[in-house]
Amino acid sequence: MGEPMMGSKSFIFRFADVEVREREFSLIKAGESLPVEPKAFRVLLFLLHKPQKLITKEELLNAVWGDASVTENSLTRSIALLRRLLGDDTHNPRYIETVATVGYRFICPVEVAEDPTENLDSPAEQAPRSQVISAAGVDRPRKIHRKLGIVIGTILCLVVTAFAVWRGQSRMPAVANIVRLTNDRKAKIPINGVVTDGLHLYFMEAMPSESGRGIAQVAAVGGETTWLQTTLKEALAIPDISPDKSKLLLVAGSDSKEFWVQPLPAGTPRRLGILKAFTADWTPDGSHIIYSYEHKIAIVNEDGSDPHTIAEVPGSAGWFRYSPDGRLIRFSVLQDLESSSSLWEMRADGTNLHQLLPNWKESLDQCCGRWSPDGNYYYFLTSAFFSGGGGPSQGIWVMTGHRSIFRRDSEPVRLTTGPLRFGAPTPSTDGKSLFAVGDELRVELLSYDPHAQRFDSYLGGLSAGPVAFSPDGKWVAYVSYPEMTLWKGRTDLSEKMQLTFPPVRVYGPQWSPDGSQIAFGNVQFHRPPKVYLVSASGGDSPKQIAPSNLDDVDTDPTWTPDGKSIIFARAPAGERGVQAVYRVDLSSGNLTLIPGSNSLYSPRISPDGRYIAALTADSSQLKLLDQTTNSWSTLAEGDHFGFNEWSSDGKYVYARKSGGGFERIVRVRIKDRAQEEVLSLKDFPQLVDPFAEWYGLTPDGKILLMRDRSVQEIYALNLAKK
Repeated sequence: MGEPMMGSKSFIFRFADVEVREREFSLIKAGESLPVEPKAFRVLLFLLHKPQKLITKEELLNAVWGDASVTENSLTRSIALLRRLLGDDTHNPRYIETVATVGYRFICPVEVAEDPTENLDSPAEQAPRSQVISAAGVDRPRKIHRKLGIVIGTILCLVVTAFAVWRGQSRMPAVANIVRLTNDRKAKIPINGVVTDGLHLYFMEAMPSESGRGIAQVAAVGGETTWLQTTLKEALAIPDISPDKSKLLLVAGSDSKEFWVQPLPAGTPRRLGILKAFTADWTPDGSHIIYSYEHKIAIVNEDGSDPHTIAEVPGSAGWFRYSPDGRLIRFSVLQDLESSSSLWEMRADGTNLHQLLPNWKESLDQCCGRWSPDGNYYYFLTSAFFSGGGGPSQGIWVMTGHRSIFRRDSEPVRLTTGPLRFGAPTPSTDGKSLFAVGDELRVELLSYDPHAQRFDSYLGGLSAGPVAFSPDGKWVAYVSYPEMTLWKGRTDLSEKMQLTFPPVRVYGPQWSPDGSQIAFGNVQFHRPPKVYLVSASGGDSPKQIAPSNLDDVDTDPTWTPDGKSIIFARAPAGERGVQAVYRVDLSSGNLTLIPGSNSLYSPRISPDGRYIAALTADSSQLKLLDQTTNSWSTLAEGDHFGFNEWSSDGKYVYARKSGGGFERIVRVRIKDRAQEEVLSLKDFPQLVDPFAEWYGLTPDGKILLMRDRSVQEIYALNLAKK
């Protein structure tokens, strides 16, 4: 592209999402016209006329200020104003580069076109604005100077005012202190968060698998926790409180898709028509409900009538929150279980749908946002809820609530960091605090003796699981929780050794028959799981066992008795839910499909190698392959099976079974398919984390479980301006 030259013609310059119209003296960014000081605009024009060229400070001062007596500070200030308007960064510039002590260079590619409207104007209007001079002014220099002084004074006043407003609005909140509001030691679900009417906080207490779950409340200043009296027995979450603070919106039902309204402080709940959705919230006036289903976002009357779709998104949408002025909606979108959830924004009518932070450095889930009551700030959470468990990057962040030419368009600022991890933040009605569930994740490893019907601490009550035992019974491999690193040690925990390190996250370790290696699932954040091997003696990096596409999901390794092969489940890339069971030969790397294993996962080989037990894709059946006849049969059927394990003598397959509102450990006898309950988990406290729901078996037949020992309470994070 040739270099444009200053002259009588006017041009339109385009770069990134910016359009600069020379003749109209206008700067338009992302479709919004931004006011800009005349001198700063002329500096920008001069740079745009010579893109990619180094322009000295002296050249810019002469071209823009002429013979006026000004210092380099005027130029520096104009460059700073331009960077602020364009959203540029001094240290990592996209548009204007500073060449120290010399000058400036416009580095972004620029498209230049002649202004097509120019010829419609009079010759006088076609002249460059810098050359338009009042003839009358020649005879009246004093008036000109006086008017010029007034204009300059007015501009300076506006600039000072704008700078003061910008500086005040750019001050982000920070956490001044943290106050614990509850002390009941009952489990709470951090991602559900709390809602408030100004005087009270409302939240769900106890886990879905436990009895005694209810809607809890506590004073906003802290105190004793009490429960709301309601006839609704299956409440699971509280997405929202009505704008008039008179009722709660509840998620309920066995499928977690029913929505109910619970009057405050008490009353009979009512269901919202036949509405079934992924999530829902009230609109600002309380007359409608916004909800999502499949990939659609819709609005329905408060009584459940007249639903209509307003937008479609690339995934499951949730956590809808309207801006205080009702103009914008922000929400989270989860594309699939292997992806991060991200924040999105659209207008209240569903238009201008876009991702809020498309290029942000944080790769973990962005979710659970809420505006401050004045709309100036937007608080949200980063975590790994949808991948199971949180990570070191979990925390509450704050960003500006709306765009303004006087506000820095900076990245979000982190408000919290460990060791106490906070869940979804809820601003107080006065905006001076954030309410959130805070937890310190910890489990206690327990063993259950079915004969004595007694729980005992195991391995010193380690915060660990899953656990696996070496073939000779002298060593134990365990996964620390919540770090999910692999360790091994003697059964008395002497000679401990760490075998894996972050970012590897270990699940389901399995010893090789000769005790020299350990296979495991690598469930690293936001990457499809893969099966790896690591030496039991340490010192080597884990290695993937089988070639795969990047997006293949490989899980549940189990060794063949000869130690030459590993059997595992794979869901091929792009075919979620179409998993099957495969065998990989460790010496050759050859991969073979186990016949008849389509739509099966969690393969487990019997101690004698004759059988493979596996689960159907919907977890409704426990299947059994007799490898002597190559025939599959149904071992058991039920509501939901998981975590199938063989007894050490090969006579039983154990499984975790859900149904009837709680879970239990059952076992199925191979000989006659008889099923019996071994242990009820109705009131056994476990974390809402798929990696903490593990159970296992000791060589002598005891059941190992990860008991929740986390501290989960409601906290107030009191805010102050930096």
